[in-house]
Amino acid sequence: MSLVAATAIAIKDSMPYFLVEPIENGYRFYTTKMHKHKQDTSLGAVLRGLQQDGDIDFDNWRLGELSTLESDHEGPMSFYSFEVEPENMHLITTAFHEKLKFVPANKLHTLLETVQMSSFIGFEE
Repeated sequence: MSLVAATAIAIKDSMPYFLVEPIENGYRFYTTKMHKHKQDTSLGAVLRGLQQDGDIDFDNWRLGELSTLESDHEGPMSFYSFEVEPENMHLITTAFHEKLKFVPANKLHTLLETVQMSSFIGFEE
């Protein structure tokens, strides 16, 4: 078993907002378990986890990038980002019962430093 991380990004008023989980001393990216012995893929595990944790309709989510997230406790993990329209931010937050919420990038400096840009892969249309 290993962990996989994800976020959704919406651009509102020229500012990126990231879907993150509030924790006691800040924020963290959404994570879910991937079971290789069950033939899980990292993307499949993320989509299934998000669907189970919030009643999400992925029709308007666009896969943006794949990178690596560095974690002090878990080691490096795959990190997926999805692009969503800003008008869907409230619906998404509500679907997760406020467990995940959109936070502007300027409040996430420490968290964003955990993303390993050297392993960044962008998905083009």
